[in-house]
Amino acid sequence: MEEVLPNVYLIDTLKYVEPGVISAYAVVHERAAIIDPGTAKGAEIILDEIDRSWNVEYICPTHIHIDHGGGAARLAKALDAKIIVHPRGVKHVVNPEKLWEASKAVLGEVAEIYGKPESIDESKVIAVEDEQEFDLGGERLKVFHAPGHAPHMLVYYLTNSKVLFPADAVGMCFGGVVFPLTPPPFDADAALKTLKRLKGLKVDYVAFTHYGVVEGDWPIAKSYEKVKSWLEIAKEVANANGTVEEFVGRLRKEDEDVEKLFNVLGSKPVALSFIYTSATGMLDAARRMIE
Repeated sequence: MEEVLPNVYLIDTLKYVEPGVISAYAVVHERAAIIDPGTAKGAEIILDEIDRSWNVEYICPTHIHIDHGGGAARLAKALDAKIIVHPRGVKHVVNPEKLWEASKAVLGEVAEIYGKPESIDESKVIAVEDEQEFDLGGERLKVFHAPGHAPHMLVYYLTNSKVLFPADAVGMCFGGVVFPLTPPPFDADAALKTLKRLKGLKVDYVAFTHYGVVEGDWPIAKSYEKVKSWLEIAKEVANANGTVEEFVGRLRKEDEDVEKLFNVLGSKPVALSFIYTSATGMLDAARRMIE
């Protein structure tokens, strides 16, 4: 665990499998929140590393995908905390059986690396409203509905210190390279609206789940630009009945950041898998747009 900003701690929840790929954040004031708790197996790392004197009141997955919310129920039980969830995600947090089966179908063996989420009583879950705020005592945590990457996506924002926790709504960032995360069923129009909305916030730092803290708000605009330009490439590939591999090949040729990212992630197969899952979602979205 590392204090990456004042009162903000990064915990590498996949460090025993693939370090530097999935981070959770603890925001600690009079009351504490754990943002994007990560995988079910990673929850044990969080419990081992955090200071148990912290008054953890909120577990804050950005969405229910098991690399972000898989550990939420385990942490909520262990720390006697409430889970903040988009209303559309509540049933999957309470009973994650369908989510787990879908995750195994999409992720294959990676799902087993992450682990199966636990169930939890619905009384421990808060169905959060758009722009609802939570008082941490010395800081306020504001929550935005942020569809696109997933329909049940949330983004968290510290209103005083101007730190944004966008998770996959802004994508991933490795080696200074931003890559939009657009898995099926990616909603391109909603994603662009979300990014445009986030561009309107005053942001001093972006705290990525994948991975780490970046100074400034530039990743938001960069992600917006890439989603727009990559969709045009995806439409061309879709019109030619091209494959996901062909789409990724086009991106590597036409966007130097993508080739750079492949080089950065060469030894990180889990992170590399995000690229192909995202390409699949964006190509599917392009096919729907040209039908």
